[in-house]
Amino acid sequence: MGHKVKQSLINSRIDFSYYAFRNVLLVSIPLLVVCTLILGLSVSRSSARVSSSDSLAISVPSSCTLSSSVDETHSASIINGTYRSNIGTTTLSTFCNDKNGYSVYAIGDSLNSEGNNTLVGSNGSNISSGTATSGDTSNWAMKLSLKAGDTSTTPPSIIDPFTNYSTVPTYWTRVATIPASTTDMEKGSSFTTTYATYISPTQAAGTYLGQVKYLLTHPSAATPASAYIMQEVAEWEDVLPNPGDSVQAIDIRDGKQYWVTKLADGHIWMTQNLDFDIEANTVLNSQTTDLNVAYDSDTGNYREYLDGYTKSNGIIYWKPASSATTIDFTGITVSGWQNSNTTPYTANKTDSTETGHNSLGNYYNWTAAIASNNSSSLTQNTLSDISKNPKNSICPKGWRLPTVSNQSEALPGSTNEFARLNYLYNNNSSTDGLKLMSAPIHFTLPGYTWNDGYHTNRSGYYQSSTTQNAERAYRLRISTTSVDNLLNDHANGFSIRCIARQF
Repeated sequence: MGHKVKQSLINSRIDFSYYAFRNVLLVSIPLLVVCTLILGLSVSRSSARVSSSDSLAISVPSSCTLSSSVDETHSASIINGTYRSNIGTTTLSTFCNDKNGYSVYAIGDSLNSEGNNTLVGSNGSNISSGTATSGDTSNWAMKLSLKAGDTSTTPPSIIDPFTNYSTVPTYWTRVATIPASTTDMEKGSSFTTTYATYISPTQAAGTYLGQVKYLLTHPSAATPASAYIMQEVAEWEDVLPNPGDSVQAIDIRDGKQYWVTKLADGHIWMTQNLDFDIEANTVLNSQTTDLNVAYDSDTGNYREYLDGYTKSNGIIYWKPASSATTIDFTGITVSGWQNSNTTPYTANKTDSTETGHNSLGNYYNWTAAIASNNSSSLTQNTLSDISKNPKNSICPKGWRLPTVSNQSEALPGSTNEFARLNYLYNNNSSTDGLKLMSAPIHFTLPGYTWNDGYHTNRSGYYQSSTTQNAERAYRLRISTTSVDNLLNDHANGFSIRCIARQF
């Protein structure tokens, strides 16, 4: 849009209650945009002053809506040991009269609790969401399809994996979209929802109720705060225009929310520590994770000093090594942590009570931070040439690790990014980090992990992508009495703050 207007959102909710399923639609549409033009005219005649005025009020109707109609109720009576698909059909219809596109999000909402994707039984038993068609575990799944006979010239695209029966999301997940276009969209288009379930031979008899909530956001980029998606930061036009502006966004990899803020250096930073777990053999891909490695002609693999990378149909995949793990710990003992630069480790302090900006998040060794199975091949000091830093990280897609360099922090756009914040917000102090611990940055002092132990040290340590050699990399160290770029071993477990790549 060439100009900015203020928009509010109103929510209307349509409930459908059935024997086995309940399908809930949450419609979010912009309020009317009212423009007023007042023309003042003044004419003098003789000694008398005569004035007149005209006023013009223009009401622009809501330009995108979501409505629904039940074609076949979502209910079924199913005998144990049976798989049943195509349970009920609801048509979701969109109407848009502009060029701005839209997105539709879905989330499990059983018992009116966002993120709850279980079927809740009247007998005290539940059925989890999944795609099982046999075995000892009961599941239920959802599927979206373009409506048969839809003649719109711009039908919505159903987002994989929801073109097939898939697990009901536990966080706001985009399931359909129409991008912004240079031509007006068709008057309307529609798609349908249906469900499948497998009932195991041991499932207790009873009535099971579940719920899915849908949300339409328009224009496609103007996602409300509860559904900002970390991986879609490049689409956040005008969301954070000014330093200090903040929103909470969801990492679609695990549904966790993070505060993110536009800071005075012009970048959008996470102002909350990353809390994403890495597990052995759980494959990550470049559609959700910051994986940007290129083809290595010497090895014939998609890698950058790394192992476990493959590429298929334009998507890069990273399979963490079988030794990779996220260690849950309490107190000061991190049982199972090994000081290694050849295995990705993360640790999660589960007895922490801090939340929001003050959340401790996870601790990552540098190998995990750069989404690697072995960082020992990175032997070159990149302080003077950060173009040789790893191009990938464990950050969400569209985000990256901060850089440390020998460039002056006084230079706008400096690649010495931690130091740049200290210059802008903390008078370049090396003896007091309190201002960096306050709004809008909210750095915390979560300590670090090392030698099977948790060390508070009244300090915070934050990973960068800049390395000195195969053993050590550059980090920010902050406390109430110090701020510096520090060299530490790759094997230490430190915190992560990611920066949006496009900003």
